[in-house]
Amino acid sequence: MGKSMKYRYVVDYKGDKNLRESFNTLAIKTFDISFNSWYEKGLWGDQYIPYSLVDHNKVIANISVNLMRFQQDGIAKNYIQLGTVMTDEAYRGQGLSRFLMEQILAEYKDKVDGIYLFGNDSVLEFYPKFGFKPAKEYQYSKKVCTKGNMKTAQKVDMSECSNWEKLFAASKTAELNGRLAMSNQGLLGFWITGYKKNSIYYMPEQKAYVIADIENEVLTLHEIFAGQRLALDEVITAFGSGIKEVILGFTPYEIGGYTIKPYHEEDCTLFIIGDNLKIVEEQKLMFPTVSHA
Repeated sequence: MGKSMKYRYVVDYKGDKNLRESFNTLAIKTFDISFNSWYEKGLWGDQYIPYSLVDHNKVIANISVNLMRFQQDGIAKNYIQLGTVMTDEAYRGQGLSRFLMEQILAEYKDKVDGIYLFGNDSVLEFYPKFGFKPAKEYQYSKKVCTKGNMKTAQKVDMSECSNWEKLFAASKTAELNGRLAMSNQGLLGFWITGYKKNSIYYMPEQKAYVIADIENEVLTLHEIFAGQRLALDEVITAFGSGIKEVILGFTPYEIGGYTIKPYHEEDCTLFIIGDNLKIVEEQKLMFPTVSHA
């Protein structure tokens, strides 16, 4: 383990209260993100696996593995997405992230269809050392005229446990609405009970759930869960008048009328390992916004 020999290497320890709380403390300090509520709701499942180094029961460095099952144009793909890459400030410069990355790649590289992550702009030179290559994503948008549309989409109160359980149930049987569709209930739960808890809508007639944001006459559709594939214009109509532009947080099947642009989130670059993932740039796809870990 080289320099990290003096530290304990631990994996998948969500059941260990002390380590879990130490991990959470470092996550709050590093990213201002807490995993406590997610864990307490029973949403931290087997698809989120922290790989950490510990000093006297204190988590000092971590890279988490997210087991990502995707349907890529209807074909099942098993990827891993790396996230929650962090090192306690007092322990930086010791190669701890390098050690963790080497362990993870050795374990997974030959077992999955590809590995990817979204790196901060401050560490763009770090990931290529391990074989990661930067890749582009593409986002779809279009101008719309919604004058006279009646709003039928209803806001859903996600503080009610029964409501997110219904959304989960719908997501498990939903028809795919995007070319790159995620199957990761834990990660979906992180979004719908956290960052996007105020962005959930229900379309009663279609029995569909929609994750969407509306700001300055722009409707951003992140995800749609329905028992049948809905025409996107039908979903847009459900948000009533006053919408002048629609931005998609996923790659649609039907691209007619949409403008396609390279997608670059601020301070965020996609890195990939594996030929399967080259299709994202080659076929102008994007990972769904609610699949980011």
